[in-house]
Amino acid sequence: LRTPLTSISGYAEALADGAAPDPRAAGEVISDNAGRLNRLVDDLLDLARLTSRQFLLDLKPTDPGAVVAAAVAGHRFAADSAGIALEGTFASDLEIAADADRVAQAGGNLIDNALKYASSTVIVTVGSDRDRVVITVEDDGPGISAEDVPYVFERLYVTKQRPRRAENSSGLGLAIVRQLAEEMGGGVAASAAPGGGTRMILSFPSP
Repeated sequence: LRTPLTSISGYAEALADGAAPDPRAAGEVISDNAGRLNRLVDDLLDLARLTSRQFLLDLKPTDPGAVVAAAVAGHRFAADSAGIALEGTFASDLEIAADADRVAQAGGNLIDNALKYASSTVIVTVGSDRDRVVITVEDDGPGISAEDVPYVFERLYVTKQRPRRAENSSGLGLAIVRQLAEEMGGGVAASAAPGGGTRMILSFPSP
């Protein structure tokens, strides 16, 4: 919270004093940092509600393929802007008992994370493995070290690998994915992808 607040305060003071050499650029910095604060506060509130069991989930039969396909479509512009190919394969005959909006949120957070690290491609798939529905998000970035794997879903954990694009999230996205998955009876895991990169797997039991 302190980092964006410091930027906002500093640039606001410069604007008020007439000391900002480029008021438009100062306004953009303030706007960007205010947006980051909003995301951080929203994520903190989500985690607080989840951990205090005040987060209401509307669990009902859900088509995970359709939900994740919509999440991918929503990230298409961000991927194109970053020069990343965002590919998807979605099984159409699957069903889980889940909150569709929260599945979309969890999947979207995984896609956000993959786009930060990917070199050229992010692949999203929805399929099944025995008695579970599996949502996989894989990037071709620098990969994940074995020592990072147990901690990537911890709040505010910072891996040794830095994304090549500027960090624009709260640092809580993956923690929210884990919390949401567990609240809906599922789970999430991370591993190195074959040939490099990182693979995130979100899974739910089939009804």
